[in-house]
Amino acid sequence: MTLAPTRIEATPERAPDMRLYESLVARVSRPARYSGGELHSVTKAWDAHEVRVALAYPDLYDLGMANLGLMILYDIVNRRDDALAERVFSPWTDLEALLREHGEPLRSLETRHAVRDFDVLGVTLQYEACYTNVLNLLDLGGIAVRTADRAPEDTIVIAGGSGALSPEPLAPFIDAFVLGEGEEVMREVVDVVRAWKRDREAGGLPRIELHRRLAGVPGVYVPSVYAVDYHEDGRVREVRPLDGAAPGRVTRRVVESLEPPLTKPIVPFMEVVHDRATIEIQRGCTQGCRFCQAGMIYRPTRERSVDEVVRAAGELLDNTGYDELSLMSLSTTDHREIVPMVNALMDAYGDRGLKISIPSTRVDSFSVEVADAVARGKKHTLTLAPEAGSQRLRNTINKLVSEENILTAAENAFSNGWTSVKMYFMVGQPTETDFDVEEIVRVASAVKQIGRQHIGGRARVRVSTSNFIPKAHTPYQWVGQADPATLRRRHQILREGCRRAGVQFTWEEPEKSLLEAVLSRGDRRVAEVIESAWRGGAKFDSWSEHHDWSVWQASFEEHGVDPAFYAYRTRDLWETLPWAHIHGGTEPSYLRGEWMKTLNEEITLDCKRDPCNVCGMQTLDGDCRHKIAELVQMKVDGDSTQKERLMQERERLMMLPVISAP
Repeated sequence: MTLAPTRIEATPERAPDMRLYESLVARVSRPARYSGGELHSVTKAWDAHEVRVALAYPDLYDLGMANLGLMILYDIVNRRDDALAERVFSPWTDLEALLREHGEPLRSLETRHAVRDFDVLGVTLQYEACYTNVLNLLDLGGIAVRTADRAPEDTIVIAGGSGALSPEPLAPFIDAFVLGEGEEVMREVVDVVRAWKRDREAGGLPRIELHRRLAGVPGVYVPSVYAVDYHEDGRVREVRPLDGAAPGRVTRRVVESLEPPLTKPIVPFMEVVHDRATIEIQRGCTQGCRFCQAGMIYRPTRERSVDEVVRAAGELLDNTGYDELSLMSLSTTDHREIVPMVNALMDAYGDRGLKISIPSTRVDSFSVEVADAVARGKKHTLTLAPEAGSQRLRNTINKLVSEENILTAAENAFSNGWTSVKMYFMVGQPTETDFDVEEIVRVASAVKQIGRQHIGGRARVRVSTSNFIPKAHTPYQWVGQADPATLRRRHQILREGCRRAGVQFTWEEPEKSLLEAVLSRGDRRVAEVIESAWRGGAKFDSWSEHHDWSVWQASFEEHGVDPAFYAYRTRDLWETLPWAHIHGGTEPSYLRGEWMKTLNEEITLDCKRDPCNVCGMQTLDGDCRHKIAELVQMKVDGDSTQKERLMQERERLMMLPVISAP
């Protein structure tokens, strides 16, 4: 049965009566999700703080508590004398039903204030499948779903995270999007809100004045001060500012030097995803995989020193009681000092039973050696991500991994006691053929044979595939997604081949990937579809037991929106994209050049070890600027063949916008 949203009326309260809410929470399956009061959670006096921020993760507590970004912002706000931050998560369906039945609003974990009572609701957009959850959270919290329906004194809804860089599908529901890294901009936004509250109370200012002020903060996009014009065929003509306070292009924020690691995170009462201590040892990735949005939008790379990580790890372990430490990064084994870091951590805390987790590694023997060093005898599953089966396709997507790397990594793993290897691949990538898919089976079969040679029947190999989804701010943002018929045929090839090879196989349904493609590349017209789907019962779309494609299909039809227009259509390289006014850091000219190199099956070297690729991030301090300086100095110092080659490569890359222009 579909549970239609029942409006939770907004009635601000200063001292919440928690008895009804607590009685409802006591009736649900996992009340610890809503209890609060965990170790290191912060409860501040409500009336003593001028700005009150609710930080929301639009999914279960179980997932949201593993989000380091949310915990960092929570700490930043609560360190201020003039502000407080509390948490709120999407309730599971059992609590939602009870809240709607009793007309009770969703409340924060710390003080049990209704979400509508906060000055700011900050929402993390981690993945597109949570977009209907965002609307559901607003409605349950007593906040008008659409920005246009909010009064000047109503809660300010601000969204951040990777999804904010393609904001248009949620534009009518969000007051402001924070683009990029939030440590600095969060402080600036709180300052703006504090000043706004004072001026509003003194002079009765309209809400649009708040929007103008937020639009003046670098890295903040405010949809209400922009208009979108369309061509007759449905393509975006222009996204134009309506106010002088709004810049023509909003550039994401970048923290040039990482702030000290969080060493007093909240420790949940219940087990959550990634239930361990976490330190971000570096931010950004320069491997340049052309399908990877994170690799493009989190540049440049910034590393923490070994001493800083070891010192922070000691505090973190002491403060949390965890004995497992995750060294977090987009590609942890790319850290220049990963081996000295692991050794220093084990030397310092190994006698305390420390276990180290490395969540993301390259596919090479070095990564296996690092994984082996941290396994401490407990070796079960090693994860590798070749992404493509054939060397041609790996070159095309710029996954700088050879088959020798893959097989050598498997050899080292199985010979050193690992019993299981999980391999991630993507299906439906640009230029992919059935042969490339068959190569996945061949490579997985070769890995399985290596395992059998070392440990016989105990060897396990699993192939897990995701469907390629073209993402904004990547070289593949112009590419059409593979249609469901093509994906199903290729899944069938893998099912049959993996069964013959004795390899396990898992895959994603094409319709879920279609929805993600529409939401990730949509414009403002998709917002109508999202709202109708939510009102029709869509939520928790990342959960297989809740995703219902028929609800979305009906919503697309209701509004005359063709999902194929957004998902399957290949764009011209100079088409105005719905996110053209959002600058992710890497220049469109660089992304066009990378798409041309895709078609020519050319690779781009990792600029962390090789020449600067002039992607646009070289204007910042840090690795990128130093890289160019090194190249220039090499040119000045001498004219060896190697130095000349490096300079020629840099000059060629700088000319890409000219070469690739029509």
